[in-house]
Amino acid sequence: MSKHDAMWLDILLDLGRKPVGIHFLLTEADYASSKAPGLTGGMPYCTAVKWAGEGRSCKMDAAHGACSAASRALGMAEIGEEVHSGSRHAKLGVYENLGVSRSIAKDMVYCAHKCYGVEIMPLEAYDEANNPDVVVIVTTPHNAMRLIQGYAYHRGQLKEIKMAGMCAVCQECTSYPFEKNMPNISMLCSGTRCVAQWAKDELGVGIPYHQLGQVISGLKKTVNPMEANEDKQRIAQRLAAAGQSDALEIVFSHNYFTGAYGTPEQLARRKK
Repeated sequence: MSKHDAMWLDILLDLGRKPVGIHFLLTEADYASSKAPGLTGGMPYCTAVKWAGEGRSCKMDAAHGACSAASRALGMAEIGEEVHSGSRHAKLGVYENLGVSRSIAKDMVYCAHKCYGVEIMPLEAYDEANNPDVVVIVTTPHNAMRLIQGYAYHRGQLKEIKMAGMCAVCQECTSYPFEKNMPNISMLCSGTRCVAQWAKDELGVGIPYHQLGQVISGLKKTVNPMEANEDKQRIAQRLAAAGQSDALEIVFSHNYFTGAYGTPEQLARRKK
């Protein structure tokens, strides 16, 4: 199903990067059996996610994770007292005082499991025998809006969005969606923007994989009421290129917001 899901995300969204699947390799045996190539040098987790968005797969263990915050978030490393107390970030000056830093630290949601490593691959690289646990999509605000609209179509408001612009790809886009069993949005963080070199107009969305099919269903259902003609034209072209034109009817010049704005007097005149 992962290839099918990746195809539909490509059709429905104007993606500049491939959706990325994250699969937790809980034991050393799981890590050894993964067919993804192992890293030979150190790399930050978020950089590996960017690589996967460009089509390059890898697997990472704690020995090759070049970001201790990511190793903690993913369950590959212990969380020390300096992190628990908030003193580390207070000393770095990223929060006003220890109290604020402690509140941030207390609200961080790390993977509760002990994890040997993670498989980081384009979503399309997974198969039915090996689905990811979380999907990370780094994309534009418009695409993030559409993903949330797709989620809301079936499940209602996305509640408890959590972000602090810290530990963005590892915690806000991976461990938090996994542990809380719900999507999350991240504005990314200064660290990942430095090491992974994301564009300034990109943000991150993390979705538990088992909810992705429902999100895609919601995206399909909301194309006509939500999208403008320009985007509908793009979707129609992608449908045709994928041989899926019969799978989704595109209705042009029709959406929920056309003609919806104006003063009461202007709206009354339009109805005459």
